[in-house]
Amino acid sequence: AMVLGLLFFGTLGRALGPCGAGHFAVGAALLQVALGLSLVCSASALLPRFCRIHAALPGAIANVFTVRMAASVAALAVVSLYCVFVIDNPQRRSISLVMLLAVPLIEPFAVIAMYWNSRNHNRPNVIARVCGLLARTAAIAAGIALGAAWWLLAAAWVLEAAIGAFIQTRQLRVALPGRRLRRFVSKARCTAYLRFGARFVVGSWLHVVYTRLDRLLLGERMPTEAFGLYATAMQLMDVWVQVAQATAYLYRRIRAGSFLPAFFGAAGLMSAVGLAGLAGAWLFGSTLLRLVFGEPFAASQPFLLSGAALAVLLFANQIVQLTMATLDRPAALVLMWLVAVAVGIVGASIELLG
Repeated sequence: AMVLGLLFFGTLGRALGPCGAGHFAVGAALLQVALGLSLVCSASALLPRFCRIHAALPGAIANVFTVRMAASVAALAVVSLYCVFVIDNPQRRSISLVMLLAVPLIEPFAVIAMYWNSRNHNRPNVIARVCGLLARTAAIAAGIALGAAWWLLAAAWVLEAAIGAFIQTRQLRVALPGRRLRRFVSKARCTAYLRFGARFVVGSWLHVVYTRLDRLLLGERMPTEAFGLYATAMQLMDVWVQVAQATAYLYRRIRAGSFLPAFFGAAGLMSAVGLAGLAGAWLFGSTLLRLVFGEPFAASQPFLLSGAALAVLLFANQIVQLTMATLDRPAALVLMWLVAVAVGIVGASIELLG
């Protein structure tokens, strides 16, 4: 994801300049906010349960998928309205609206990725993810070569999501042969998953909002070119932070009574990965930005370094968040991210006023 992210964001940056790159960064940030809003049954809440159940998994997958699809459509509508009424730049608005169409193709099908994670089997997820990323990269390259409109380039995100959804569906059919998942869907079970998952949705959404809050607040208030330099660096950090994923290992260690070794071991490992990213941004960030995006983006280096420093904390905090979900502490998650969002809003407001 990091390599292909550099490739297609570099292609966009070179072709469209900082202004165009900033528009796409806002669209990507809003896409993630919409995905966060649709996290009614998030992996952090349900993955521990998926690790424990076996025979009941087909029914769980079917009903969680149904709940997530309904939440995704609602999230798509809410964030689309935000784009219409808040974003002034017509190009940025059209790019964002097109990218948001990917939401129902991403979040519901992520329950299939959750299934593979609960089995400590990552190969299917890697295949689906890489195929989608390759399709998006190829579509963007072809669109730029043909001089396609910017909003049409944004459709590459929808293409990626559609290919990923198709591959994940095929993989699940192979894993669960002869199972017609639709027959497992029931109103009672959907309601049960909705009630359970809804307790975690506020914390999950605040988490996503916090990590994109800067672009939401600054996008309409900074000069377009300066914002593009900033947003490009932060978008790369968003891709980098996605490396912080946990599988069934952490949950099994916690259930086995090895809470402290599992917690500190996983947090230490995540922090080490984050520190490696910070070292890479410090040593090679400027050179990388010049090579991938072009000379105008060399000014993004300070933003890249700051984002990499924040990413270290986000890597470590991923374990805190997953542990709270495993221990069924949704209120603690809400409090943690509510404080973070409040501090972020205050900090950004002071910076803008200054």
